[in-house]
Amino acid sequence: MEHSKDSKLPYHHGALRQALLEAGDSVLRDRGLSGFTLRECARRAGVSHAAPKHHFGDVRGFLTEIAALGFDQLTRQLQTQIAIAHDLDEEFINTTRAYADFAGENPEHFRIMFRYDLLSATSERLAQAAGETFTVLTNVVLRQRGDPELLASVYDEKVAESVIDDIVLSWSHIHGFAHLKLEQQMSMVPAATHDDVMVRASRRLSRFIRSDAGHQDEG
Repeated sequence: MEHSKDSKLPYHHGALRQALLEAGDSVLRDRGLSGFTLRECARRAGVSHAAPKHHFGDVRGFLTEIAALGFDQLTRQLQTQIAIAHDLDEEFINTTRAYADFAGENPEHFRIMFRYDLLSATSERLAQAAGETFTVLTNVVLRQRGDPELLASVYDEKVAESVIDDIVLSWSHIHGFAHLKLEQQMSMVPAATHDDVMVRASRRLSRFIRSDAGHQDEG
């Protein structure tokens, strides 16, 4: 059991790991990636400076787990917003909005999630979490096309090959809008109209995919 002298309560193994992750979240929100250190995470968790290395190995391992948790949260937010959509247009719009909202609410986490130079490329945990997000986004496209959905966390290369253009086009729009908005690169669009522009663009893309796939009966 590892805890610093000024820590009031000891942690059991699972609670310590969670406390460190919560501390890591707070460091990222307060200081950003440039201010992220294992020592600061340990200090905020009230444990010895060696505790993060024991649980995550190094900064890369710690950030990899934070990125995986980010994908978990993004997947949940996407699923929540997709579930309340009334039609395919709204489903695509809600997907884009949920993705952008997640980025805006968790800017440093969002940036880290797509910085694979900072993460462990061999992490099965990260691959699984990112794969679940990919599956949710892919199924949005497949429903637009009227094609069978992928099973949760299953990547079928044969299915993906047949719709890869639509997947790339859709994710480029969804991720691109979130990224541009987050990095304040949309000066050509008044801030008050960002959502309106997103809605119109998402609706157009949704209808283009359906039309291109020969499914024009909804919307």
